[in-house]
Amino acid sequence: MKHALRLMRYEETLTQLAAILAKHFADPRIVGTDIKDSLMQALASYVCYPQSLRAVERIPEEQRVAMMRNLLAPYEQRPWAQTNWILVRLWRGCGFGYRYTRLPHLLKTKPEDANLPSLQKPCPSLLLQRHMAQLLSMDKDMAASFLNSVLNQLNWAFSEFIGMIQEIQQAAERPERNFVDTRQLKVCATCFDLSVSLLRVLEMTVTLVPEIFLDWSRPSAELLLRRLAQLLNQVLNRVTAEKNLFDRVVNLRLPGLESVDHYPILVAVTGILVRILVDGDRQGTSRAASVLLSDPCFQLHSIQHLLGEGGGVLRMSFGPLSHVSLFMSRMFSLSVLQPTSEEDLCPICYAHSISAIFKPCSHKSCKACINQHLMNNKDCFFCKATITGVEDYSKPLTEIDTTSSL
Repeated sequence: MKHALRLMRYEETLTQLAAILAKHFADPRIVGTDIKDSLMQALASYVCYPQSLRAVERIPEEQRVAMMRNLLAPYEQRPWAQTNWILVRLWRGCGFGYRYTRLPHLLKTKPEDANLPSLQKPCPSLLLQRHMAQLLSMDKDMAASFLNSVLNQLNWAFSEFIGMIQEIQQAAERPERNFVDTRQLKVCATCFDLSVSLLRVLEMTVTLVPEIFLDWSRPSAELLLRRLAQLLNQVLNRVTAEKNLFDRVVNLRLPGLESVDHYPILVAVTGILVRILVDGDRQGTSRAASVLLSDPCFQLHSIQHLLGEGGGVLRMSFGPLSHVSLFMSRMFSLSVLQPTSEEDLCPICYAHSISAIFKPCSHKSCKACINQHLMNNKDCFFCKATITGVEDYSKPLTEIDTTSSL
């Protein structure tokens, strides 16, 4: 009886502390940087362990929803790395190939090393994931702002990582073998880990609320999908190219860069691709494939490498990945057989078909270009008239027939 009473009091104490952290970690009245960082770190630790995570789930629903809303605020407006780690911890255990407690590539290269870094056992929260899905689904503006900020930070983190490994490779090639210092190696590894965690948050979002990217009746959906495809292609091209910079730095096996390897980043990208190309409805998967293929950076060999063809790193052959391989090959063939006329291409990016017409000037571009432009500027690209509206545009049938006959 005493033990049961102690357990109840312990759980009550955990729940009370969880309520305090959930309420105040983003409290605008708290201005001290150290205090704000301590609250954020405490909340991040709280969601790592099953008992304390369940305490967070026991606080009143209103407080849980408010906490998730604060976690989904745009990243540019605050220190975002800890927030991203919290979201990742709520997802870890549900993502594609994301149930490991030790990095698989380290177990493969150093199976005898008992001192390998160990990760906390996954303990995802389906309840908090459901709150996140509801918030992003209902509040379209918040969803667009949040995802734009995640994509911006991913672009920054991965670009910084590539810049740093270029410096590391250059240092390794010098005759004196003057390697970069330990601090720079640590920053490089941190940028890589941030890139992986941001990809996992994108995987989480596209799994829980796929309509944010695939339902083009939502104002920002097409733009978000095109930005996502662009970043995925950039990551794949950098990581899967034959004898590339990434390979050379990984093969150096430098102390401090143990977490930098193909596996963590490629399985995160694969998780997103499986969700948008396989698990969605027919219309959504067709849109995703079309956008991925139309991106100027798309290279089929990256998908083949990802799937294990020609000595790829994942070497997985179970259902979903086989479907992705067949689907991508078929869509690539279709894109070659049915080229788009140059006259039908967006005059801004020359990558996507014209799909939007501006009012009142009637100039045209693809939706992605005009949506991104209107975030910062209301003037037409061409005539500088103020754009009062944007409407969908499709080529008239008479023009299509005339072009076909030619």
